[in-house]
Amino acid sequence: MKVVRRGDEGMPLAQCRAPDCDATKLCKAHIIPQGFARPLSEADGHNKAVRAGGAKPANQPLGPFDLNILCSECDGKLGVFDEYAINFCGSLPASSAAPTGSLYRQSEFNGAIFARAMLAILWRASISVREEWIEITLGRYESIIGNILFGLSNLPDFPEIEIALLRYASADHDARRFIFNPFRIRSGNLNVFSMGLGGFQVLAKIDQRPFHKEMRPYIVNASTSLIVPHVRFEETAEYAFFQSAAQADRRRKA
Repeated sequence: MKVVRRGDEGMPLAQCRAPDCDATKLCKAHIIPQGFARPLSEADGHNKAVRAGGAKPANQPLGPFDLNILCSECDGKLGVFDEYAINFCGSLPASSAAPTGSLYRQSEFNGAIFARAMLAILWRASISVREEWIEITLGRYESIIGNILFGLSNLPDFPEIEIALLRYASADHDARRFIFNPFRIRSGNLNVFSMGLGGFQVLAKIDQRPFHKEMRPYIVNASTSLIVPHVRFEETAEYAFFQSAAQADRRRKA
C-alpha cells in the first residue's frame, strides 16, 4: 500500500518507500539503472522501446523512472549496488558464438553486491505504481527485500531469495545492447522473475522451494568468481519477441 502524508493544502504527498525513511522530497528514481541504457544509444540516435506492435523511440531514453518512490539519499544507497553491476557488465567483452551450455568465467566478481543490484531493480519495480510495472509485485517479500537492501536484514538469512545468471551468446548480435524488463515466469513449480541486461539473463527466485538442481551451481548470491552457462541468444524467448516486433514494424511500414 502506498504511504502518503498530507501537505498544507490537504493534498496527499508521496513518502519515500525505503524502510524507516519519512522523507517527502522525492527524486527521479530509475527502475532499471540508467547506466545500463546510456551506452546503448548511437552517437546521433535514440534508444528504442520495443513492444509487440513494433519499436518506437523511447519516451524516456534512459529508461522509465518514478518520481514517487524514493528520496535522493535512499536512491543513492541503492546506487552503490547499481554502480557495481553497471561497471561489471560494462567491463565484459561482447557476446561470443559460444554454444548453449558452455561455461563463461570471470575471476573477479562480487556476487553479494551484484545480487543486491538485481534485487534493487525488482524492489523498485514492485513499489512503483507506473503502468509498465503494475504486474511486478513481490508480495510479502517486498518489505523483506527492502530491509536487505538497506542493511536491516542479511540476504544469507533468506535462502528463498536467490539470483542465478546465464550469459547470452551470439555471433550476430551484441546482446549487451538489449534490455529486457523483468517479468514473472514459472520455472517448473517455482516463482521466478526473469530480466535481461548487460548481456545476461537474470533469474531471481523468490520462492521457499530450492532452485532446480541444474541451476544451483549458477546462483551468485555469495560468489567471489563468476562461472555461468551460455545460452544462445537466438534460442531465447526474448529474441523471438524482438523478431516478432520487427516483423510487425515491417508490416506497418509496407
